[in-house]
Amino acid sequence: MSLAAPPTGRGRPVVVPALTAAVVLGLAAGFAPREALLGLLLLGVVVTLLLRVDWAALVVVGTAVFEDYLTLVDPRAVKGLAALLVCSWLLRRCAGLRHRSDVSPVLVCALVFVGVLLAATVLHANGRTGLDILLRYAGFLAVLAVLTDCMRGGLAPARVARVYVVSCTLASVCGVLVYILGGDRRVGGPIEDPNDLAFFLLAALPLAFALRRTARRGWTYDLAAGLVLLALLGTLSRGALVGVAVMLFAALLMGLVRLRLALGFAALLGAGVLVVLAAFPQLVDTSLDQKGHVAGQNISERLDLWQSASAMTLESPVLGLGPGSFSLQHRDYADSLPRDVNHHLSVAHNTYLEISSETGLVGLTAFLAILVAAYAGARSRWRRTGDLLGAAVCVALLGTAAAAAFVTEQYFLPLWLLAALGAGLAPVRGRGA
Repeated sequence: MSLAAPPTGRGRPVVVPALTAAVVLGLAAGFAPREALLGLLLLGVVVTLLLRVDWAALVVVGTAVFEDYLTLVDPRAVKGLAALLVCSWLLRRCAGLRHRSDVSPVLVCALVFVGVLLAATVLHANGRTGLDILLRYAGFLAVLAVLTDCMRGGLAPARVARVYVVSCTLASVCGVLVYILGGDRRVGGPIEDPNDLAFFLLAALPLAFALRRTARRGWTYDLAAGLVLLALLGTLSRGALVGVAVMLFAALLMGLVRLRLALGFAALLGAGVLVVLAAFPQLVDTSLDQKGHVAGQNISERLDLWQSASAMTLESPVLGLGPGSFSLQHRDYADSLPRDVNHHLSVAHNTYLEISSETGLVGLTAFLAILVAAYAGARSRWRRTGDLLGAAVCVALLGTAAAAAFVTEQYFLPLWLLAALGAGLAPVRGRGA
């Protein structure tokens, strides 16, 4: 009769942590069952997103427009989701390559931009403010790299665009409801500054029109586009209106929209605006009066801020004065900027001038190269395959690039998302599992 071999201890590394976790979970459930359940659910979500990088990417895209709502839950929520996405991608990369293909020109330009940011930081360290701006850039550049890699490795760009359009539609509904209830005098909702919300919605508008062509129920995207445009108009953002005009002109020029369809949609939108005017006349009058009251001051302030950013660029034209320098030093370069305004003036309200003031003309060139490379990739996809999503990304890039001349938007997702979509739609050579 054979005797069983004594235990070798090989199972102990697995059994001991499992038993420890079971004991800890049992004690937590006994003393605080509700907190234990929430913690267990949160742990399950985190583990799932770590194991599914595509899902993590979609969560980051879908929650970006709700940044202020997430901050109310936890100030670290937005950065935590971005870090979770990067960790999930690193785990996936460690497990094996997602694909073998040529390096995207968008990522090459982004790498150059990273080098410029680091060089500008070394030359001009701006303390905690500079570090905060550098970390914000790092987050968006990491998201750009991961989204590009995911879309070039199997994640459908249409799926990413669909999640973004749905999230912007929900944000539009939230903004309009808060506006109607009297919480805001301009449609803001999940983003504190209506101009920033308008920038998110501006990028979603052409994507919605492109997705309706392949959707089973195209009217749902028509409804989404109508809600997005209605909320966008409610933001009273002049930069966004410039972007809408540029996008409409580009779409007509590219043959994507017929004049009759554009006029019909404008008529429906006009009818919606008339309904809002008839239902809430006093609220709309108050919003327009307040906007008109501060319009002159806003224009004067922005001209002064642009002058400051231009002077800072001329002071150090190659690599600028370092990330964070504009908010710290722009008053030193202004001649007539008011000192008693009732709101902070920490941004230039011009994406390109602020980038040039902080990273010089080299940094501005690298940033513009990212957008141009993304446009080229999306346009190549549209020309080769007739994919309307590629055309929509081109139109969205043109509109947001025009609007970015009136607002500072390099610290928000839309431009980086459109760049990732352009890179993901570009024809890939050497694709393999």
